[in-house]
Amino acid sequence: MKTIKSIFILFLFVSSFCFNSCKKRIVKEPVKTFKNLVNKKSPTFLFLSDIHLDSHKQTTLYGQDTGMILWRAFLEKVDAVISGACPDFIIYTGDLPSHTPWVQPLPKEERPSHNENIAAILSGLRDLATKHKITLLYLPGNNDGIAGDYASFSDEKQQTPFSLIPENQNPYPALNTNTIGGKIPCIVSNPAPKMGYYSARPIEGLRVIALNTVIHSTYFIEADGSNQIDDAKKQMSWFANELKDAKRKGEKAYISMHIPPGIDAFGYKKKGIDATNWAKLPASNPWNNQFLQIVSDYQKTIAGVLYGHTHMDELRRLYDPSGKKITEVAISCPGVTPIHNNNPGFKLVNYDATSKELLDFTTYYTTIPAAITWGDAKYSFNQKFGYSSNRTMYENLSLDSFSNIHTKLNSIFTVMHGPAGYDISTGIAVKYEYKKNIRPKGPS
Repeated sequence: MKTIKSIFILFLFVSSFCFNSCKKRIVKEPVKTFKNLVNKKSPTFLFLSDIHLDSHKQTTLYGQDTGMILWRAFLEKVDAVISGACPDFIIYTGDLPSHTPWVQPLPKEERPSHNENIAAILSGLRDLATKHKITLLYLPGNNDGIAGDYASFSDEKQQTPFSLIPENQNPYPALNTNTIGGKIPCIVSNPAPKMGYYSARPIEGLRVIALNTVIHSTYFIEADGSNQIDDAKKQMSWFANELKDAKRKGEKAYISMHIPPGIDAFGYKKKGIDATNWAKLPASNPWNNQFLQIVSDYQKTIAGVLYGHTHMDELRRLYDPSGKKITEVAISCPGVTPIHNNNPGFKLVNYDATSKELLDFTTYYTTIPAAITWGDAKYSFNQKFGYSSNRTMYENLSLDSFSNIHTKLNSIFTVMHGPAGYDISTGIAVKYEYKKNIRPKGPS
């Protein structure tokens, strides 16, 4: 009897240890109705983007890219947040190096410094992920191509940013994932490594679809000898098939990207409705419309949309072809760089363990030039917006009025560095683009 009793006590001890362990945490799944989520701890993931490191300078001012002091403070803060919050995985939505001169492609003599910045961040993020044994999913930003800003993911020699830090045991784009056997976490599909898009399964029941939306940009250049129309067509077809497969397998999906669809609010004052983030191609059925149609078709499978690029703390509501129904809500991650006069920031996102729907996020931020250390400044999205924690972010943002969202968003847009210096309302709603009032048919 004593032996049996000892074994039972040992079992309780081990069970308690596993429950409280960061890496083996067991999350109690809430019921599917979101009305009972109050005061229940939800799982999280870390959301990072737009570091834009200039490794040749130390300090950072508003209107400048990230210097080494801010970069080190950022790494220390993220390390502390991971240690305390134990997020399930990390998503980095692109843009690694400091901004380069607007010359396409980037001259060969300027590439060593550009590549040094890319390598420094990829190495730093790898060290962070390795230390915590956490999955890190990276996807391309427009500044990340070796050939320069808005260049294809691979250059003239078919080299990608990953060529700068070769690693056989734990390679990008998805760190700390299993490459064989399909054991979670793992890459699900990586059909075109030179183009930068893929999908991964970081946890059970969730597929993260990492798109390379630089391909869709108005400013895209084909440094690798590819064709923008053909590349975008392949990605869009793959994207739809990924969602189809996820639906068939009963998985939920997060769509992650760097450049979001819709209007660039920053450039709207100069260009008006022509300030679209994505090129209006192909003429018969623009990529913007194809994307919105796919999201509409797989609305029940998609649990969240994530993007970077704008450097601000913003959101977008995606609409169906009628322009009346909100099919999904997309949230951005602030940039670490304060080049657009925003405070540096990043997010810890809460999601529901069962439905994988996004519930809330906390934005951690610091101020410039005091960022020798990051500090403790942060805010919760639901608290800032006055939203109920009984609902998902999609529910809260679908039920709220456009004017209220505009007003509330303006208060956090620059990551608490004052109101935006331009009208941000044009970037909130993402709707179909029509030509001659003719509605396009399905994806081309």
